[in-house]
Amino acid sequence: KILLMDEPFAALDALTRRKMQEELLELWDEVRFTLLFVTHSIEEALVVGNRILLLSPHPGRVRAEINSHQYDLKSLGGVGFQQTAQRIHRLLFDEGDAGPVEQDLNFQDIRIAY
Repeated sequence: KILLMDEPFAALDALTRRKMQEELLELWDEVRFTLLFVTHSIEEALVVGNRILLLSPHPGRVRAEINSHQYDLKSLGGVGFQQTAQRIHRLLFDEGDAGPVEQDLNFQDIRIAY
């Protein structure tokens, strides 16, 4: 079972977005399916995702892979959560040293399903 979602909550207000994230995570806990979730929100990626793949523009390539299994809605505002969000921001905008990342990943090296 796989569910593909391309920015499904982007047009929602903050309260509705949070409720939909909660519903999605509850559904995932019950059914345990593979979810490929596209978002431009760093916070949403950390909360909803287990693995975050950062893509580069033109041409789109995987720049980095970040594991985010440890984060959920209760993690928001936590020190580790904020540090990881800042690291992702630095990677996206090429701001200094963002720490170790996996470089030169080929599509064959990436396992999407768990």
